[in-house]
Amino acid sequence: MDSFTKNDKFAFDVRRSILLSAYMEQWGMPEYRVIMSKTESGVYIEMYLFPDRGGVSRFVTIGLSNTVYKSGQPAACEWMMALPSDLGGEKAERIFNYFADLIAHHIEIATDLSVPLVMGSSALAPDNWHAKALLLDELRGESDSLEELQVGSEVFPLLWAVPITEKEAAIILEKDIEDFDAIFEKSDYSIIDPCRP
Repeated sequence: MDSFTKNDKFAFDVRRSILLSAYMEQWGMPEYRVIMSKTESGVYIEMYLFPDRGGVSRFVTIGLSNTVYKSGQPAACEWMMALPSDLGGEKAERIFNYFADLIAHHIEIATDLSVPLVMGSSALAPDNWHAKALLLDELRGESDSLEELQVGSEVFPLLWAVPITEKEAAIILEKDIEDFDAIFEKSDYSIIDPCRP
């Protein structure tokens, strides 16, 4: 935030207050915060962990909606990744690093902002996970009040960032998201379990 003006800092404080309040209303108190910043490109994003609530832990961003992609397009969204309470056998710090890597990569390469969007398998994914690709899609399984967030006159979505397997990524890319959804309707595996086969 060093390159932010006093007004920029104030505007971000307001954004944080509004978004954090919306998140806390649904998920309680956050446990950790990690800050991702790149002053030369004006990137300042906070990532929060909302710990186990009903068997689900959530990692969520504040500030991605205020970011401009390298392509010049505004991000105009925030991300939420839901994981089982054991985080797929990984530590929170490892997930924060992976989440930050995904966001940084997306900022660098994003040109099409429509969802669903598949990011291919990454060597940066946690070792314990089988799901090493990523799907960005409309929010699912959460309160309707979080689907669209509002800060002043800005309205933008909270997108669901879900780790998926290479096979699942191929289904979405070759067929469509409905085929992917149909598989999980018949499956015994949880869609938020990154260790599913």
